[in-house]
Amino acid sequence: MAIKIKAVLRSSDNKALGSTDAQLFFYTLNGGTKLVASGRSSANGALTMEASTRLSGFLPRVLLKVNLNNKWVNASNTPKSYSQATIDFGTVKLSSEPVLTLATTTLHAIPAVTAGTTAVAADTNKLRLLETQNLKLTNEAKNLTEQLKSKEKARKSLEAELQSRPTVQMLNAEKTQVRDLTARLKARDERITQLERGSGQLSEISRQLELKEQQRKQLEVELNKRPTVEMLNIQKGLVTDLKGQLKLKDNRIAELEERISRGGATVPIKSTTVKSEDLIFSTSQAISRASDKLVKQGGYRISKASVDLKVVASANHTDLMLFESADDLARIPSNCFGNVSFDIDLTDTGETATPAATDLKMPDVTGYTRQLAERKLDGLQDQLFWYEQQLSEKDPFSAGQIIRQHPKANTPLQPDTQIILIVGVGI
Repeated sequence: MAIKIKAVLRSSDNKALGSTDAQLFFYTLNGGTKLVASGRSSANGALTMEASTRLSGFLPRVLLKVNLNNKWVNASNTPKSYSQATIDFGTVKLSSEPVLTLATTTLHAIPAVTAGTTAVAADTNKLRLLETQNLKLTNEAKNLTEQLKSKEKARKSLEAELQSRPTVQMLNAEKTQVRDLTARLKARDERITQLERGSGQLSEISRQLELKEQQRKQLEVELNKRPTVEMLNIQKGLVTDLKGQLKLKDNRIAELEERISRGGATVPIKSTTVKSEDLIFSTSQAISRASDKLVKQGGYRISKASVDLKVVASANHTDLMLFESADDLARIPSNCFGNVSFDIDLTDTGETATPAATDLKMPDVTGYTRQLAERKLDGLQDQLFWYEQQLSEKDPFSAGQIIRQHPKANTPLQPDTQIILIVGVGI
């Protein structure tokens, strides 16, 4: 009659081991093993095999092996129940750690039904003795298995520590490098000793170097105190311009004194007249040029503008007055100013013709205030820079006026020409 072998295979984390190959071995009397059955577990880990070997006389010790990760490992040698018909190992949990098995074969006697009470009693006593020995061996096997697991854990710990430590080759390489660096350091010390014991040339060079450094610092301080050639040329230019302005002022004073001495009348204000439509047209042109600048700089365009101007009407109350200098404008009483307001629509107008950059010339804005100069230079140049210069006590009347300009008057203006205007500032 065939023997039925049953088991449930699970991993160490209690997961079913499906499609896992297994084999059952019997231990022989000479200590070897004999394959009696093989099979494969189902998806839920259930294993069922049959052995055609017939048992007679004794129940030999068994060993269940399982193919885990392409390696045959000992799964169990202690069935849950064992008889001539069925060997049931119950639930077997597997891991990669080895399972201790005993090479000693223990044979279990199968009692036979014979006539006579003496034979039955003898077989019963023998069976009890064998069960006692089997239990003792089972306990010893468990103890040895625990010891084996402890030894395996210690082995793995030592192996990890061994891998973390440096090798002998690494230590020898470091020792070689230390010897080489020590020799080089010793050579450097010997060289330093030779230089220090020499004629003192190194000390003398160090002293001279320190002296040169002190001289360089003194020269650097003195150089910072002195003006640059560019600053000197600017001051010379300012002096020349101031002398020219002083001469113009002297001529103006002489002219005014002569007029006063001759007639005693008030000095007339120099002005010209301009028609309202001309003013509106020039304002429209200025706004159109500003719109073109915005288009070039940021892609914006002025479509409409509202203008509010303060003006002085001429004697015919139709035209407007245009003054030649800021001094003449400053003499006009505030109650003489009026307002001119109008709107400019650039949405339907065509492109306004502007003079070419090469036809533009720098006007003379010396004596102008900043506001008048900005109005005069509006649309002529984008690169406009303002600077201030403090006036002396002898010339307080030029405060707030442009005392110097670059480029000079009537100089042709190019697209990249920078315009520099210097405004006088009082003390």
